[in-house]
Amino acid sequence: MRFNRLIVIYIISIILVFVMGQESDSILFLVGLITALFITITIIGVSVLKYNLFIKSVCNLSGNNNEIAITFDDGPCPDRTPQILDLLARYDAKATFFCIGNKIAENKAVLSRMHNEGHSIGNHSYEHSNSFPIWSTKKMQVSIIATDKELNKIGIQESNLFRPPFGVSNNLIAKAIKTCGKQCIGWSIRTKDTVKSPEQVLRTVKRKLKPGSIILLHDTNKHVCDELEQILLYCKKQKLKPIAL
Repeated sequence: MRFNRLIVIYIISIILVFVMGQESDSILFLVGLITALFITITIIGVSVLKYNLFIKSVCNLSGNNNEIAITFDDGPCPDRTPQILDLLARYDAKATFFCIGNKIAENKAVLSRMHNEGHSIGNHSYEHSNSFPIWSTKKMQVSIIATDKELNKIGIQESNLFRPPFGVSNNLIAKAIKTCGKQCIGWSIRTKDTVKSPEQVLRTVKRKLKPGSIILLHDTNKHVCDELEQILLYCKKQKLKPIAL
């Protein structure tokens, strides 16, 4: 794990500062500088999955073909997810839906349609709690397994795909993911569609989209259908095929 190596580098660096025998002011400055750098790298690693600081995450598709992946978090949404499925069917596109466990039972028909039409269903924890990143590993495991059980109840075999709530990782989350036999899935294009306008979202996608990209969208975004259709049209123009992970 890269984080463990980072800790070792940090400790060795601190030891070397003291071994070098600098003046006390210089020692304090260097220790502070090294510590600040360590904290900065850790914070970036926690919030950016692609750096793989705590766990290896899939943030791009492998291969040299013209495939991309469109992913949706926080659903299913009874109003918008069916519309999303309609659009995907119209453009002969597949997608991946990272579903919240406690939304599954009340959206059985949507999940069944999603599954029957060839889309992938991933695990996005049972509650999507704001405090998920600081839960114990055991509590995280319970949340992940509970979501799998909800899928099993409606006849859908659980997937090995898992996206951590908020795209955050740390040692606890990494252990929970590995223990549950999941593959951590990130993204290469974070559209910030829940806070940006459809025009801004589309500009972001057009600027960053390339073969192998994984796009992050949300079922819960009220503009998601308009944004998705424009993205699908752009993919068609660029001869990029959206596939399920």
